[in-house]
Amino acid sequence: MRTLKSVLMVIAAFALLGIALAQHDHEEDIHLGYVDSTLAVIEPHELAEPPYTLEYTLEELLPGLYGVDVGWDFYTPDGMTEPQLRRVTVQQVFISPGLYGVVEGEADPIFGEGLPGLWTLEYTGDPESVHKHIIFASATLPTRDNPLIFQFRLINGEALDGTPLQDSTITYTLQFVPEPASLLVLGAGLVGLVGMRRRRRSL
Repeated sequence: MRTLKSVLMVIAAFALLGIALAQHDHEEDIHLGYVDSTLAVIEPHELAEPPYTLEYTLEELLPGLYGVDVGWDFYTPDGMTEPQLRRVTVQQVFISPGLYGVVEGEADPIFGEGLPGLWTLEYTGDPESVHKHIIFASATLPTRDNPLIFQFRLINGEALDGTPLQDSTITYTLQFVPEPASLLVLGAGLVGLVGMRRRRRSL
């Protein structure tokens, strides 16, 4: 079983190397903006509307380590060339034990129990300055009934013109579940155990 230190080192290595995980889909980036002067997730609709929950599938990065690449960006309204926001901070509200998040290209996880739990994105005039990726990873494989969870709020935001914005009133939830192949393997294992029990009883 991996130690906490080794898990964090492996996650950081993936982030530093900028390894793109197969699960990442640019269309599913979390787009941050504001509605009526209040910070909010604008897209995708699963986070922008009740129950404000988006599901991600963990894939196996290495034996005993599971993760997914989550993209983040600032929302740019149709017809505009610049985003709504100049600055915003993502604040960790809750994270499942053993789940960690590290910004791609950085060495230290920022989300996780006992970690800072605050991540600030700032627009500098270059659209790529706010297009970021976080690798969420864990040595524990969740189940569909008991997913790993990361919950966050948006705080300390400024509109593009520098106007301060109200903190989000919503707590957003990312749920991390096993990929279907893992479920099949788990199911096969359970079937095998049942078969072994039956054979033993018949002896």
